[in-house]
Amino acid sequence: ISAVTSFYHLTKADLTGKSKKKEVVIPRQICCYLMCELLSLPLMSIGKALGNRNHTTILYSRNKVEEMKAVNDRVAKDIDDIKNIVLKK
Repeated sequence: ISAVTSFYHLTKADLTGKSKKKEVVIPRQICCYLMCELLSLPLMSIGKALGNRNHTTILYSRNKVEEMKAVNDRVAKDIDDIKNIVLKK
């Protein structure tokens, strides 16, 4: 969460809040994707960490980012950059 918030210059409250602005939703979805990929946590735990979201929301976000990554080089690069930040810590 901290890697995504610093990468996109958001606060944790932005990321875990209810905002539906594109500038917040895409980083939130990317955070879901990375948490699913890098951590072996249940979907419900990831949802709880991201503002008490439902596990189906986490699944949707993960799948959405998979699709975006395939067609949008910018998203794929952002994900790689954030992953590198996380893995270097």
